[in-house]
Amino acid sequence: MTVDRPTPPLPISYLLRSQIRPGQTLPPTQAHQVMLHCALDAAGVPVRRDDADAVARIAELDYATVNAVIAWLRVIRPAAC
Repeated sequence: MTVDRPTPPLPISYLLRSQIRPGQTLPPTQAHQVMLHCALDAAGVPVRRDDADAVARIAELDYATVNAVIAWLRVIRPAAC
C-alpha cells in the first residue's frame, strides 16, 4: 500500500531566487529538482546538459517516486579512478 505524502516545503534564499520573496517555499516540482540535484551531487554523478531534461521530468513525479530515486542514488559508489 502506498502512502501519499506531500513534498515537504523547502525554504529558499532570496539570493538564489530573486523573484521569490524570502520566507517563501518552493513548489513541489522545483523542490524535487533541488533534492535530485543534491542527491546526484552527493553520489558523485555529474549532471550533464542532456541530463537536465531527465532530472526535470523525474522532478514532475510524486514525492514518493522522487524519494525512491534519491534512495537509489544513495547506494551509488563512485568508480575508482
